[in-house]
Amino acid sequence: MNILRTSSEAEMIAEFLKAEYRSERFFEQIKEAMDRLSLNESIILSANTNSVCENTARKKLLGKFRGYGLNRELFERFPAEIEWSLCNFVSSDLKNIRYINYSYWNELSQGTKSPLTAAQTILNGTEIYEQSNEGFVKAAEFIKCGGKFLRPIFLTSDFERFVIVEGHLRMTAFALSPESFNNVECFVGKCSDDDLKNWL
Repeated sequence: MNILRTSSEAEMIAEFLKAEYRSERFFEQIKEAMDRLSLNESIILSANTNSVCENTARKKLLGKFRGYGLNRELFERFPAEIEWSLCNFVSSDLKNIRYINYSYWNELSQGTKSPLTAAQTILNGTEIYEQSNEGFVKAAEFIKCGGKFLRPIFLTSDFERFVIVEGHLRMTAFALSPESFNNVECFVGKCSDDDLKNWL
């Protein structure tokens, strides 16, 4: 893993929303939140992170949609003090990446929270909570054929261990095709070890 440059909360939020907007699972929820806030899709698809007005609107949208800044849902006990960076990851970093503490990911990874273990579960044909693994397999095939994903988002306290904030399906696909996880850009937020453990 190499740090390419410093980033920002605004840049992370813009990438998070773009990924969720393109997600089959979350599209309807985020669209509903956008409608409630009278926001056009351009606020996500043509994000200008140099605009204070846009950044404020996107932060409010992520709060409405996933609880960001409101201490709820995914962002319950989420660290307040984070330094964001754009980093470059390679396949050897996969062993240091973990899922959040969530029942589905815990079961898929056999309690390890490791995408690499989850990939083995998928290859063994085991389905968790009767949920098909087809999405993971298709995503893995996509990257094997040269497809590009949006940047995953992680938290860390030491730049040695990384917890996925956004991009669980993508990281599972990379675990199924580890050779494809080469020079992959990701956003990484550094916080204190206590804050990271409190969020987990």
